[in-house]
Formats: sequence, structure tokens, C-alpha cells
Amino acid sequence: MVDELNPQTLSEWLAGMSLPERARILNRIAHDLTICTREFEAATQPFEHPAIVIKMLIGLSELQHQLSAQIGHYMDGEEVKVYPIDVFAQILFEKATHYQISPFLRGTISRIKNRH
Repeated sequence: MVDELNPQTLSEWLAGMSLPERARILNRIAHDLTICTREFEAATQPFEHPAIVIKMLIGLSELQHQLSAQIGHYMDGEEVKVYPIDVFAQILFEKATHYQISPFLRGTISRIKNRH
């Protein structure tokens, strides 16, 4: 199921929600993504490729940036001057792919969907 998550499934899921509900869901996704960074701290061995780890941490920060901006617009009741849901979902998945953190994003979305 996690591998089936893509921009389209995320955008379809969010599209059925009110703005406050979307903001809550995106906030939960953002929160869960911060927990992913603990995996780096919990590593018991030195990283074989520190540059990749740095890239991944930057990517998680980039996802936080995108999520917090969209959440802020939704909390302000803004639905016009924000990225359309499908574009926003595509941005998240593209950034996750670029920064090699797609498993983190997909896993997080899957957990949130299962709790919702």
C-alpha cells in the first residue's frame, strides 16, 4: 500500500477535506516527518556516505518548509493564492525523490491515512 502512494492519491485524499481539516492533516504529516530525523540520531554506526545523509536532512527541511507554508495559507482560509492540491502534492513527491527521502514521505502519509 505504501508504494501505491503518489501525488494523485495524496491530492485526491486532501481534495475531499475542508481547509481546516487539510491544515490538520498536513500538520500531522509535518510532525511525523520530524520524527523521521530521529533515525539519523539513533544510528549506531558511522554513516557510510555522510553527504547523502546531509542531503536527506536538507530534503526533510524542504518538505517542512513546503508543508508549513501551505498550512499557514489554509489556516488563513486562503484557497486561491496557494498551490492547487494536485500541484502541491506533486511538489512534495518531487522534492522527496530529489532528496532521496521518498520512503519517509510515503511512510508518513500512509501512517496518517491509516489513523484518519
